[in-house]
Amino acid sequence: MVQQTINQRKNLAMSLRRGGYSYSEIQKFVSVPKATLSYWFKDIKLSEPQLVRLQKKRNEAIQRGAQVRSKRVNEAIEKIERTSAKDIKDISKRELWLMGVMLYWRERVSDRDVKKGVKFTSSDPYLIRLFLKWLMEVGQLGEADVLCDIFVDDDREKAIAYWSEVTGFPQGIFIRIYVQKARKKRKKRKIKKAEFGLLRIRVKASSMLARQLSGWIKAIQTKI
Repeated sequence: MVQQTINQRKNLAMSLRRGGYSYSEIQKFVSVPKATLSYWFKDIKLSEPQLVRLQKKRNEAIQRGAQVRSKRVNEAIEKIERTSAKDIKDISKRELWLMGVMLYWRERVSDRDVKKGVKFTSSDPYLIRLFLKWLMEVGQLGEADVLCDIFVDDDREKAIAYWSEVTGFPQGIFIRIYVQKARKKRKKRKIKKAEFGLLRIRVKASSMLARQLSGWIKAIQTKI
């Protein structure tokens, strides 16, 4: 009885294989390992259309597998982001103070920049907002104490409208617009340009603030 059952499975499997079915499709009807199927099918030759169909099925299976893996990765990333976001509560004034110092430290090239006052340049709207928040809340400055310069490749009006929305400043204060000329590409690697250019924040009469920042930076350096 057992031998008959195996023969029946083998005959059904071979019949399906001659019909051009894949191993996975055959296993839905015949519950045997792929190694057994491979042994049974060693002498079966498939036609070209059947081989094309099987290759198409393999490609579809690979694509479905990639989509499943991609979905799992994205879900894992979203979960990590949701979990880590809970670690950020309200930002204290001291935390904000330190953030601003680090932003300025990253911007500053050398100690000679202190004489030029406080400047910060970025294409990232969130970094711009963070530095402005630092100037207003930690530096106790007002809108009248800040100047903004825009560096853009072409569309001036679009850039002005964008940075006005980001900063909350009226468009009228953006009077220094620098249109950058396109340079010859020296490298093959493509670098994505900032769509709305760069915004440089300058603080009026800020040499004393710059020296204060320099002192904070030197103090941090001694703690590293």
